[in-house]
Amino acid sequence: MNKQPSLADAIQHAPAVFDPDAAQRFRDECKDALVNIPPHASDFLSAVASASPYLRRLFARRKSALANILAVPAETSLEAAISSCHQSEMADDANQQMKLLREAKADAALVIALADIAGAWPVMRATDGLSRFADAAVNGALLGAIKRSRLETSDGIVVLAMGKHGAFELNYSSDIDLVVLFDPERMNIDRFDAQKYAVGIARDLVNLMQMQTADGYVFRTDLRLRPDPGATAPAVSVRSAETYYESYGQNWERMAFIKARPCAGDIALGEEFLKTLRPFIWRKYLDYATIEDVHAVKRQMHSAKGGRDVAFEGHDVKLGRGGIREIEFYAQTQQLILGGKNPSLRHRATLDALSALAETGVIETDARDIMTESYLYLRHVEHRLQMINDEQTHRLPASQSDIERLSIFVGANDPTEFRQKILETFHAVEKCYDALFEDDEDPQKRLGPMVFTGVEAHPATLETLEKLGFQRAGDVSAAIRRWHTGSMRATKTERARTLLTKLVPPLLEALAKASDPDEAFFAFEKFLERLPAGVQIFSLFLNNLDVFDALIRIMTISPYLGREFSKRTNLIERLLDNRWSAPPPATSDYVTACEAMVDAAPDYEAALNAARRWVSEQQFQVTAQLAVGLIAPDIASSHFTKIADAAINALLAAAMEEMKHQHGEIDGEFVVIGLGRLGAGEMTATSDIDLMFVYDAQSEEQSNGKRPLGVVEYFSRFVRRAVTALSAATEEGALFEVDMQLRPSGKAGPAAVRFSAFHNYYRDEAWTWEAMSLVKARVIGPAGALADKVEAEIQEILARQRDEESLGIDVANMRMRLDAAKPGNSAWDVKNVVGGLTDIAFICQYLTLRHAHKVGRPPRAVRQSLQWFKEQQMLTAKDATSLLDAHSIFEAVLQVSRAATGGVYSPERAGEALRSRMASVCGEEDHLAAEKALKAHQDTVAQLFASIVGDRNMRMN
Repeated sequence: MNKQPSLADAIQHAPAVFDPDAAQRFRDECKDALVNIPPHASDFLSAVASASPYLRRLFARRKSALANILAVPAETSLEAAISSCHQSEMADDANQQMKLLREAKADAALVIALADIAGAWPVMRATDGLSRFADAAVNGALLGAIKRSRLETSDGIVVLAMGKHGAFELNYSSDIDLVVLFDPERMNIDRFDAQKYAVGIARDLVNLMQMQTADGYVFRTDLRLRPDPGATAPAVSVRSAETYYESYGQNWERMAFIKARPCAGDIALGEEFLKTLRPFIWRKYLDYATIEDVHAVKRQMHSAKGGRDVAFEGHDVKLGRGGIREIEFYAQTQQLILGGKNPSLRHRATLDALSALAETGVIETDARDIMTESYLYLRHVEHRLQMINDEQTHRLPASQSDIERLSIFVGANDPTEFRQKILETFHAVEKCYDALFEDDEDPQKRLGPMVFTGVEAHPATLETLEKLGFQRAGDVSAAIRRWHTGSMRATKTERARTLLTKLVPPLLEALAKASDPDEAFFAFEKFLERLPAGVQIFSLFLNNLDVFDALIRIMTISPYLGREFSKRTNLIERLLDNRWSAPPPATSDYVTACEAMVDAAPDYEAALNAARRWVSEQQFQVTAQLAVGLIAPDIASSHFTKIADAAINALLAAAMEEMKHQHGEIDGEFVVIGLGRLGAGEMTATSDIDLMFVYDAQSEEQSNGKRPLGVVEYFSRFVRRAVTALSAATEEGALFEVDMQLRPSGKAGPAAVRFSAFHNYYRDEAWTWEAMSLVKARVIGPAGALADKVEAEIQEILARQRDEESLGIDVANMRMRLDAAKPGNSAWDVKNVVGGLTDIAFICQYLTLRHAHKVGRPPRAVRQSLQWFKEQQMLTAKDATSLLDAHSIFEAVLQVSRAATGGVYSPERAGEALRSRMASVCGEEDHLAAEKALKAHQDTVAQLFASIVGDRNMRMN
């Protein structure tokens, strides 16, 4: 057997040097490592570093490994990285495993890039290496997650690799699409526990893979190819998945499963599942309905940002005309149409599929050769594009400098040669693709008649609607005819109605893909009814037809966001490039981002509007992801809080600058304290903010401006200005509802509280409930001596020794008053219902005020404080577990309810999609089981409240 050459010996070519300064910086950064590297390999690394800022940083980060990587075959280094992934499951905890996986990814990314660029590996071997490494990373993460659960093996849990990952075709900066399935019988536990463990493991798996740490991330991980992702938990039972695909599976899902394969966990279970799906994927008869569906997908693809026409600058090599996606569609659609009768066409990999299509005479060998050569070249360009900055991008650059960089990196002699080569490739693909899809674009010739004029319904149109899946075809037809009469504000003008006529066919096509087309249609109608005008939004839709899927998906789950779309049409812009579904920014980035928006505003009013627009867009992304299940409730809560923190600090700074401009500066400090959910870091999509303002200054101080003010008046005016900045409705709408009733003396007290008065009040006058409110208190900002002083004062207040009997009476009394003032109306009102979140919060506040003088202050957040009380042995392990389990499900229900409805979830007013989502939030497959679980937890919490705090019914004075 021939010995493989080292990576250094396998270098066949190197790019020309693009940026000599970058090459020299690399040599300076890695000079010690380069001593042990052959000169030709050193020159190769320098040339790569000159073209790729990302790889230069990676070289510097892994410089101690460069010599070893070059001294052995590339496959040896990749296998070492793969082995590290497998071994990561033995890590002591999740943080250690994250670090091991990310270090392995850095090594794999390094060796695969070098082997690809050097020509040591052809491009498809590089994609195979990336995919094999992804398999290992998923497997290691899955086994680590299982190890941290109560399960002993992976029996009964399987992870399916979808898309390019499933076909061993991952690109260099690719995300991965996974489906997590479980089988309670193979897990040998009951259905409820099986789902609980599987969902927890799936979330842990995603967290291990995509959380951004100091060491980076492994792969961005997407679970949205699972059955009905808007209404199901991250892990789905095999039985539910089989039922879904048998009853509701769509053609795009058939296409997705062409490439699917089990990559981790119970591989045998995965193979069995895919075997059961064969009749769904591979239809026995020639599937002309698929052809019609593919045409709709094709038009949507071309209307997206990839572009309808072949271009160079800014063209998308994946989604644009003549791009990678057209080659994939060319192969996959013919596989779907013919693969049911001809098993030899059932290949995962695109190139294998093209070969099979040619061998069976479905396509000409010339078409196979053109598509194959084009595919390999476009994948080569795609890799170089992504290697520049490790970005999941497919768009050719627009600037001359970036074009020159990419031209050099792909191996062209100059930009002109590169331009000519890639345009020839695009046109060749386009020609083959269009030869397959020659069809009149008139939707009525594909779908059937769509006539929405006249008084009565058009019979053939009703048949078209029924064929599309609408059960209430008559009502749908009547509604659309009503739209065309101009009965809504959005359709008042002739121009709007003309645009709407063009919009209806693709809209109905999009609605037909929803799990319940009728429900989706009437959610969309409500959106239209609230629009103030139609021309702009209809034009936007017509030029971005693919936005419908996301819009409908969100609106059917979240009526609240449907209302927000109508009020803030700028939010729809977030759907155009799918940013809404991308992982939210790191919470640490919010402060800088909001400050930049506010600081860039030309004046104070513009700053208020900029902050509102920024907050609405950030909150929308998190709210939408929470509503459809892309983000966990606790993660969403953290984002909502950090967004609020950033906006509060930015607008307080702007308000203070206004004060200084009008009245000058004053020798003193102020801080704002967040209470309630803001203080505890537990905000929801619709939380108000409880604030308290404290200042510290000498009584005789005055500001130094043209209109000086005394200290009391100065800070009182500032607080009024600050509250207005945070709450007033501007042209961009309101920001937060601000509640200041928790300040000393409540409404009767001053808006701005002097620190000495704050100290004296809580020492001499405060009621027990006012001390309770400080349990979650947190200084939001600004940082400084007063902030530290206030935090210390709050700690001291909480740590005062109190009479235990009186404390219990006061807490139970306060809870009884809240029961009377805000009774919970159903088990779904998890905040106010007896035995709900308020009971749990009161238990924490009671334990804090009872024990803080001995053990200090617990964490502010309820979940962390319960864990802390358990560790301090103030709660038994059994009671703590009961409260933690109840809190988890209550908090999830509250968070998703706020994101979906803007308030308390009401089953009677919810559509089926939302009902299913709420059931899945509770870890149940049906609504009745979910409500039963909620009531059981509420009964337990109510009993624990009575045993820990006291019987609320006996404590009223």
